[in-house]
Amino acid sequence: MYKPKLTPISHERAIIHADSALPDPFRLLTWNLHKTDFSHYVHRPIERLLEIETPHLLSFQEAATVPMQNRFFNLPFVMAPNIQTRSRHFGVLTASQYGMLARHQCLTRSRELGWATHKTSLITEHLLANGERLTHINIHAINFVPNRLFKQELSHLWNLVSEKKGPMIVSGDFNTWNKARVSFLENTARQLGLEQVVYPDVSPIRTLNRQILDYVFYRGLKVHSSRAFDVKHISDHNPLEVVFSV
Repeated sequence: MYKPKLTPISHERAIIHADSALPDPFRLLTWNLHKTDFSHYVHRPIERLLEIETPHLLSFQEAATVPMQNRFFNLPFVMAPNIQTRSRHFGVLTASQYGMLARHQCLTRSRELGWATHKTSLITEHLLANGERLTHINIHAINFVPNRLFKQELSHLWNLVSEKKGPMIVSGDFNTWNKARVSFLENTARQLGLEQVVYPDVSPIRTLNRQILDYVFYRGLKVHSSRAFDVKHISDHNPLEVVFSV
């Protein structure tokens, strides 16, 4: 049902200013948009919507685009859709005005119960100010399946990046709504050498069954600041903002 027949990763815009490095420090914003229609913001920056400083790397889940769209919040982007209809693509979307190279999309092999839809992840690379390459994984983890399939799908994604060296960020909606999923995520993240970003106030972060759903993990970088803020009038999730440096 609605399985995507194409991915914009294969388009020529998958390579965007490949030699343009992220500033140091740089600001990441990750957010599940809940399929909200932002078509009136295609050519307006996200700062017009949220009271934030200009982000340098946007990591969205459940983003909605139309065919041939080439800007999102007035930024170039690459997208890995998990749902495709005649008029819309839905999926994970990474946007930046700085160097971005799309490496891989990972559509889950399992489908969610009820809707029979897949979930997807997107692996991109970004040039850092010190010349290193940052690997960024933007993920919307599979939801309505048994824990066994959740673990299989996450393990498959981890295997794709297990040989990657250097700085890494993993951000997104992990659908970790029970303790077994949380424990598996934390253990496998440690195996990749990833640390979890912590926040001064976690109350705005979306939870289910008292378990946090949205995370940012990192390695090879320093965290300058982190913030979760409340914009529930826009989506059923709230944005997470992290400032990193090399």
